[in-house]
Amino acid sequence: MNTTTQTEWFGKKLLSMMIIAGVSISGVSFFVLDSGMDNVTSQNTTLCDNGLCYDSHTDSIPVGTYVQQHAEVGTVQVMQKTEDLSSLKLFNKGPKYEVDDFTATIYPAKDSFVREGIRNSNEGSNDILRVMGQGETNNRALIAFNQDDLEAVTQGKSLKSATLKLFVISNDGKWSDSQTINIHALGANWDEGKSMNAPFSSLVGEQTGVTWDCSTQTDCASWNGGVFNPAPTAATSINNSVNGQWIEFDVTGDIEAFLSGMENNGWIIMKSNEDQPGRINFAAREAQSNTPQLELTFA
Repeated sequence: MNTTTQTEWFGKKLLSMMIIAGVSISGVSFFVLDSGMDNVTSQNTTLCDNGLCYDSHTDSIPVGTYVQQHAEVGTVQVMQKTEDLSSLKLFNKGPKYEVDDFTATIYPAKDSFVREGIRNSNEGSNDILRVMGQGETNNRALIAFNQDDLEAVTQGKSLKSATLKLFVISNDGKWSDSQTINIHALGANWDEGKSMNAPFSSLVGEQTGVTWDCSTQTDCASWNGGVFNPAPTAATSINNSVNGQWIEFDVTGDIEAFLSGMENNGWIIMKSNEDQPGRINFAAREAQSNTPQLELTFA
């Protein structure tokens, strides 16, 4: 075999080995990638199946508004197929209200909580509403119900009572014998926003909603943790055993006022003494179950 032929033979052999190796590596890579996807359940779902049906009130809001982050920061998954969102935790909007002759249940139009310790943090997409007293790191929850929904369910009826119901997800057990949580009517409008888990909220969206310092992205003049009626609408007592259950606030007076022309900005929920320790988490409207409810009864 001459030198040229021998060189060509070695070259062809080397090329063949590289091709075989490349195919093998590709196969291994595909296997690794494929096995990594075993944990993602793929379903033939549509946006409507996942609770993201068309709604005239939210048509202009990006779909991403309704995609929630998992509990642990850093486990956000990015799906390439627009409608294959089954492995993400989704905000199921569901009905806006349910009504019959004697009762009505309205679901929130917006909710969030603000954090004194991180004053520019928006939690509008969080699935909890946190109320906490801790000196300079207090947390206050906000919630509001659509005025049009309120007027629709009460039309032609005589209001007997109105109750705001919140479900307690967790209690940190630092409420001594008992402490009081108050609910106050808000005196200014506010934007829910679509962030969560500050200071990591950039993982979900821009912080354009309510914070401790600002009621909206542009209104930061006098908010400072909330503009509200100093006289509480209602109060409830919390102790260490209040956990995994509903608590209630009688908001009949405020609902009557909203129906009579007072501006409906919803409520802020906070401890009566924020210098005392104690943290409690309520299910937000983004939660998968036990979302807040405004329950009305009619005479």
